[in-house]
Amino acid sequence: MWVVTKTRAVLIGLLFLTTGCGAKWHLNRAIAKDPTILDRKEIVLDTIVITENKLLTDTLVLREYDTIKIEKDGVRVSLNRLYDTIQVEVECPSDTIEISKVVEVPQIIYQDKKFNRNHLYLWIVSFFVYTLALVKYLNR
Repeated sequence: MWVVTKTRAVLIGLLFLTTGCGAKWHLNRAIAKDPTILDRKEIVLDTIVITENKLLTDTLVLREYDTIKIEKDGVRVSLNRLYDTIQVEVECPSDTIEISKVVEVPQIIYQDKKFNRNHLYLWIVSFFVYTLALVKYLNR
């Protein structure tokens, strides 16, 4: 059998009296401080991809002298033929790609709950019964 001392009885009583507030109370306090938290918000996410600059060099051996330069879509190709050597230089500049995406953050839906008197009656009866039991126990 569990023995209830006076100290334990008082501590149990204080435990019932000092129960914490629920999530609804904290939400109401947050809304009272800043009502704009219920507004719909849009967040824009940006993604930036940067490609690296690439350079390729190759050599082909021939007998005459010539230079050819080609530039298309930012890519530069240079063919240099000097007697028996062909030097190829290709340069691809770095590129930046931006991707924007709009993400809607869901809105907090707040609903007021009606006051339920049954909970109040139950709390009053339980407090009354606890007080009677505590008084009876302390008067032994």
